[in-house]
Order: sequence, then structure tokens, then C-alpha cells
Amino acid sequence: MLVRFWFQSDRGPGYGVTAKSQSDAETLLKGFGYPLPSERIVSVRQGVTLASLDKENVVPNAGPLAVRGVWYPCRNV
Repeated sequence: MLVRFWFQSDRGPGYGVTAKSQSDAETLLKGFGYPLPSERIVSVRQGVTLASLDKENVVPNAGPLAVRGVWYPCRNV
């Protein structure tokens, strides 16, 4: 079963990932070079919904949440 994660960074909006586990999500993020060298992850939320995300920045720019991969920034299509 896939789970949606939100990785909040200390700079910028953060990262959205759908993965099998948190460690799988972290591996997917690292594969794209996230978090950036100037950032650090300050919290991780599991089971995020589209309604719980920033409607002005994240939602319009997110990829599909149902597909395994990094959906914000969109890297899974």
C-alpha cells in the first residue's frame, strides 16, 4: 500500500512524496537531490491529503498523489 508523505523543510514549502514507507520516500527524495544542500527537513507528516496542502503554491503544481514518486515538486510524471 502506498502512503503520501509531506516533508517540511526549513526553507521553502517542502516536498511531497508517495511511497511504500518513509524510508522509501526518503530514498526517492534523495534520488532527485532533495532536500537541497541549504535545507534541512524539520518534520514529516504521513497520510497527507490534497485539502491539507497549500492551495496557492503546492496544489496547482503537484503531480498525481496516487502514483509512487515525488509529486511536489512534480517529478513523478
